[in-house]
Formats: sequence, structure tokens, C-alpha cells
Amino acid sequence: MESWPPSRAGAERFVAEAARQDLLPLLFVQDGLPDAVLAALEAQRMWWRLHTALTAVRIEAQRKLSTALADEPFVFLKGGDFMHRLYPRPELRPMNDLDLLVPSHRMRAVCERLERQGLTPHYPGAPATLVRSYHERAFIMDDVLVEVHQSFIQRPRHRVDYDGIWRRRVPLETTTIKAARLDDVDALAYQALTMAVDQFVVPLLRCVDFWLLAHVAPGVVAAAAERACEWRIAHAFYGALRQTARALPEFLTPEVEAAMAAVVTPRERRFLDRWVLPARPPKGHDSRPALRLWRKFWLMDATDRRLAFLCYYAWASAAGRFPGRRGRVLS
Repeated sequence: MESWPPSRAGAERFVAEAARQDLLPLLFVQDGLPDAVLAALEAQRMWWRLHTALTAVRIEAQRKLSTALADEPFVFLKGGDFMHRLYPRPELRPMNDLDLLVPSHRMRAVCERLERQGLTPHYPGAPATLVRSYHERAFIMDDVLVEVHQSFIQRPRHRVDYDGIWRRRVPLETTTIKAARLDDVDALAYQALTMAVDQFVVPLLRCVDFWLLAHVAPGVVAAAAERACEWRIAHAFYGALRQTARALPEFLTPEVEAAMAAVVTPRERRFLDRWVLPARPPKGHDSRPALRLWRKFWLMDATDRRLAFLCYYAWASAAGRFPGRRGRVLS
């Protein structure tokens, strides 16, 4: 590792790595940086201006969505929530899309309303995404990708209590957008699940989100560990704790160690550490399908969940290839 302060070349590599990990906005507002890093950042000044403008576009999209769905229950997820309550300014939390959760029984009505409001449906292309039971639908709104979820992920993979989520939701902490967010415990458990869905091949920003969520109030980590067991996402929650501690060693406190012990057995911990979780921060998206499937399989908690997911995916993929099957495939 190069000494600090870095050389000019080292500073350029440092800034490039911050950009790859989605941390460049935080670097722009960091005080006390060496001159070489400041010079490397200056070369990114145009990116910063564009990023700030795009953040304003996404916030405006949030306002429009909150108006269009004013009488519908929904919550903003991930970046659409975090940019307002975890970071001092919204532009410090970069995001590529807006995610929102609606009750499953309102999914079709919400999507039809958004289409009437002028949003354009966007289909990723995989056959399984075309069935009505798929967990999300995507739209384009003013060049912003909007993903409407009726569940966090395919329901057979876990046992998430969505009724409880809707009872516990709280107002989004912004004066300009009338919407809701997940409560603190649900948000931390869900963040772990989103990281596991990507097999923990995620930018460091996602670990920073997890760190900040874990510190919003005393006792959140322990409560989220209990919720993870209830939702059958214990492996995912352990993985998020473990990977965040690997990337940010100061995260590994006695509370975190206790939460790890609460969600997995020592044998499960050894197996996940050795055979499932990436050993070091990834250099990019892993293109090996077999490895992704292996990790996805073992990040589910139990054999019945794994088999249920495989059966569902096989059915959804087949149904998506035959759009004539009414009631199952989107028209």
C-alpha cells in the first residue's frame, strides 16, 4: 500500500477507486485532503456538477411520484430513502434509480396509474420478469429508472412479513416530499438482503449505507438480527455484518459480534466465511454464473426456501415464454 499522502499517480488511483466504489461525492466534501488528491479531484469537477444536476432530477421525480400516488400506500427504498436521512445532503448518496414498495394487492393498480401519468414500461428481457408475480416492474420517468416492488425479492426465497412492514412504516424525513420509508429495523434487515441479492459483489457505498443504518439508534443491530431470523434471511444478515466488517474493520463491535452469533451457528459461520462470501472487496461484477448461483443458493436460509425458489423460477421462466397464458403474464 502506498504511503499517505500519496504521490500524484497514487492520488489519481485513489480518486478512481473512490469513483468505482460510488464514494466520489463523499470525497468531494472531505476536509483536509492532501494537495495531490485535491488536484486529482479537480479533474472530476465536471462530473460533480453533472452528478449534482442529476440528483436534482431524481428528487423532482420523487416529488412527482409522491403526487401521482398521494392516495396510495408506498415507501421509498434504498437510495430514495437514504439520500434524505443518512447523508448531510442528497447529492452525497449517488443512485441509479428510484425504488418504491407498494402492497402486492395494489401492484397492478399502481402500475396502471403510472402508465396513465406518462411513465414508460421498461422490460429487462428475462422471461421470468414478465409474470405478474414477479417482485418488481420498471418504468422510465424523465430519464429516471423507477422500479416498483410488490415484494423485496421473489417471495419463495424468504419469509418476509410484509403486513408488519406496512404497519411499521414511518414518514420520509423531508419537508418537500410526502412519502414514507421503512422503519429503522426493517431498513437495516432489508439493506442486508439487497447486498445478498447481489451476492455481496457490491460497491463500498452499500457497506457505508449499512454502517450508517446500524448507527441510527441504540439496539438497532440486535433488533434487526431478530427480524432477520423471523424473515428467514439470517444468512444474508450475517453476510452483511461480515462483509461490512471486512471492508470497514471499525464496524466490528461487540454488538456486531453478538448479532453474528445470534443469526448463525459457528458451523454455518465457518461455511459461509470459507465457501460463500467473497474473501475480499470485488474488483467488478463476477461473470461466472455457477459461482453466482452457488452464492445465491447458500445465502438462502434453508433447503425448503432453496427448493421453493428453484421451483418458482422454473415456473416463471416457462410462463414468461408463453404470453398466451392469461392471468400469469403481463400484457
